[in-house]
Amino acid sequence: MQKLLLVLLVLLLLPLPIFAASAVTTEVLEYDFGEVPQGNKVSYTFRFKNNGDELLEILSVSSSCGCTAALLSSKRIAPGDMGEIKAVFDSSRFRGRVTKTITMKTNAPDQSQVYFKLKGIVKELLGVSTTRVSWSWGAAGLTGHSTVVLSNHSQQRIVLQPARTTNPQLTAKLDRLELEPGAKATLSVSGALAEGESRVNGYVLVATDFKPVPQVRISVSGRLAK
Repeated sequence: MQKLLLVLLVLLLLPLPIFAASAVTTEVLEYDFGEVPQGNKVSYTFRFKNNGDELLEILSVSSSCGCTAALLSSKRIAPGDMGEIKAVFDSSRFRGRVTKTITMKTNAPDQSQVYFKLKGIVKELLGVSTTRVSWSWGAAGLTGHSTVVLSNHSQQRIVLQPARTTNPQLTAKLDRLELEPGAKATLSVSGALAEGESRVNGYVLVATDFKPVPQVRISVSGRLAK
């Protein structure tokens, strides 16, 4: 019994093993850019520190749609050193409240993924009533029809180019090609299935002379209901 107690006492007095590892400490995880006019680009540099005692490796950096992210610092960050990621958000195709996420993958045991966010409000200048059109048909041989309204909320005249489609099964036509401030244009979109097909997909594209929004893109899809 005494020997057992002696062994336990020795084990308790031995120094505990210390496991070295990298660790991430961030200055800002979420940046609110407030309100910007449609077409503006917002950039922000997120800074982080390797607060561990081993080399921090950045395995990858990715971002959600409409946002790009680039690692400005080295992919290998020594203990105590700083790293930087620059994020740029292009608001041309967005409107209203938006949140974009930048994902950084690392070798840190407890922080294999770190999420940075850009958020704010995009003030609409060239309005689009919808950016997605979809149809469902109960039988083959039918045609889908939808209308999309484009509105000029800016203070300048906007010239539109004739609408074009990326799929020959889709057609699109504007009722006017010039929009004075406050004016609206109606875009008529139609589509049908090709023979033997059960789905149709594509885009309607409208180019403009308006630098903040050089192109309007509308997703179109249709399917044969089962």
